Amino acid sequence: MVNFLHQWLRRLLPPTATPTSCQEPRPPWAVDELQFLSLCTRCGACATACPRVLLRPAQHPKYRDSPILGTPTLDLTFGSCNYCGQCVRTCPTGALDLALGRQVQTRVRVAKQCQASQGFYCLLCEDACPRFAIKVTGGGVQLNQEACNGCGLCGVACLHDAISFSRRP
Repeated sequence: MVNFLHQWLRRLLPPTATPTSCQEPRPPWAVDELQFLSLCTRCGACATACPRVLLRPAQHPKYRDSPILGTPTLDLTFGSCNYCGQCVRTCPTGALDLALGRQVQTRVRVAKQCQASQGFYCLLCEDACPRFAIKVTGGGVQLNQEACNGCGLCGVACLHDAISFSRRP
């Protein structure tokens, strides 16, 4: 009887997919995602060591009951990363590694509310970029993803909340 009920519920309820990859950017020098999830103990040492307070635990409800919950993510909403390496030096497990990890974990996205893309004069993001990865032209904003180091200065400089950051594949 229990088996019948279990099969009936399985057909009735949609399958719940447990995410296997975090959608938010990881801290600088994070190793490959699967290796990161197996190494990270969610101790919080990297977040405590970050002088700019940019690392936060993954707490989105979609991560409930998944190994992603509580692992560190890079939040550039209110600050920029200068890649000081404090997070790497305090990581006791090797989930963040200068030799094996990837420094740049983010991709810049420019939204429709960008003033330069709408034809208004605005150079805030271009002026803020230390790597000259953003160029404002008559046609809008051009991003050079190869030159971008994902620091987040352009997002902090944008007064119109038109710049966001996603995880770099």
